Amino acid sequence: HQYGVVSVGEGDGRLWPVNGMVEKPPKGTAPSNLIIMGRYILQPEIFDLLSTQEKGAGGEIQITDAMKTLMETQPFYALKYEGRSYDCGSKLGFLQANVAFALESKELGEKFGADIIKIAADLQRKA
Repeated sequence: HQYGVVSVGEGDGRLWPVNGMVEKPPKGTAPSNLIIMGRYILQPEIFDLLSTQEKGAGGEIQITDAMKTLMETQPFYALKYEGRSYDCGSKLGFLQANVAFALESKELGEKFGADIIKIAADLQRKA
């Protein structure tokens, strides 16, 4: 209920034709467990649809609503992402992403990692 979800047809393991999508479906009603991560390659016609789009889930203009309309005339495909993802739409996910990327930084990673270890040790002492 926090993410858009796609329903797909037969695919080859990583690439599937998209049959439908639902933006933030109510809990227990999602058509699959395949979430929409917000990375798209779309045709220019999407902008015409978005300019006339009514507000959808959450009172926001939802790109998935425009994409569903576009699916009526164009094929859509989903590619299974193989990697770590972060929900930067939540405060916790945003912090997790920043920590993960800081730790991978050539400039900051080592020093930041040492700071994280100190912070974790302080947390353990307080627990």
